[in-house]
This record gives sequence, C-alpha cells and structure tokens, in this order.
Amino acid sequence: MTSVKSLTLVLVLMMTVITSSQAQMVYDFEEKPTAVQFRTNGLYWLALSPNIGVELQTDLGLAFLADYVGAWWNNNQKHHYWSDYAFHIEGRYYLGNKEQDTPFSGHHVGLYGIMATYDFEFGGTGYQSNDLSKTWSIGASYGYSLPLTKRLSVDFTIGIGYLQSKYDVYHPYGGYYTRDKTKKLKYFGPTKLEATLVWNLNSFNHK
Repeated sequence: MTSVKSLTLVLVLMMTVITSSQAQMVYDFEEKPTAVQFRTNGLYWLALSPNIGVELQTDLGLAFLADYVGAWWNNNQKHHYWSDYAFHIEGRYYLGNKEQDTPFSGHHVGLYGIMATYDFEFGGTGYQSNDLSKTWSIGASYGYSLPLTKRLSVDFTIGIGYLQSKYDVYHPYGGYYTRDKTKKLKYFGPTKLEATLVWNLNSFNHK
C-alpha cells in the first residue's frame, strides 16, 4: 500500500499549496456559495462501466471531486469477463468569473489520482489486477464546463499523468484459471478523459 499512501500524500500537499495561494482573494458574494453536484461520465457508460460521482465546491473557486466506477459483466459459458472498479479523486480550480450565475463553469485546471482493479477476458486470454495498490495513476487535468441550465451542465476534461499497473496474464483450462505470468505496465500520457453530465443541487446568491 506504499504507492497508495504516497499518492494520497502528494495530492494533499499540492492542494494545500493551491488553497493557500487563493486564501487572500475576496469575492463580492452576498452569501458565500456552497454547492454540491452529482456527476456521471458518459464515456464510462459507453465502456459498459456504470459510474457516479460528487463534487463539493467552495467560495474560492476550488472544488473537490470523488468518483466511483464499478462493473461486473460475465458470460461463463464463453469465458467472457469485463470487470473493473475504480476510485477517482480530484482537486480542481475554476478560472471563470466567480460572480456570474453559474460561477463553477468555464475553464478549470486540477490535480487527480486514480486507483483501480480490473479483470478482462475475451474467450482465451485474461488480464487481472486485483488490488487497488497495483493499479494507480496521478496527473494534472484541464477542462471546460458548459452550462446547459442553472442546474445542469456538461463537463469535458482531459488528464495527463503517470500510470502504473501490475497485472496477471491467465488462461482458462477445463474450468480452472492458470496464471501464466505477471507483467508491469508503466505509462505516461493521457490517463483521464471525461464527457460528464453534472447536476447542481444548490443555487447561488450574489449582489
């Protein structure tokens, strides 16, 4: 679990620096806005992976996000499996006008971390990473949030970062699964992609 602890520590330290740098900024709100949003990424649904997330927003333009992805599809007769579970966290800063009707919209930047497990097999060869400490990613994100109404918006985000995954390669033999080898993937590049529908539960009041 060393990698997981390191990932969490790095994200906390980086968001502390961002928060401190924004602490002196004053916005002319009649009331400090607090917002809670529910989110779901349409691209994960296309990949047969149901997902749900929450976003908590502060009056300094900062937001904190947590997403859960989970899927378990199988066809035992044909040995087809599609299983993945993932947890995403992100600290985000919105660059737009904080006093507009939808202050958490427009361009945003952030820092994110991902931990995941998966088991994919398509009638012959399987790939399994069954521990959250074995597959993780950390990186920086950029995106744009487009309001549709005062309650609904669509968020487009891409993240570039480092991904590491340790996984087993296996084959089914007569009802049993035999591990052939263990491999390790190290990758730097796009590791996060979102086209997310966002539902805002709160409204804002300002002068």
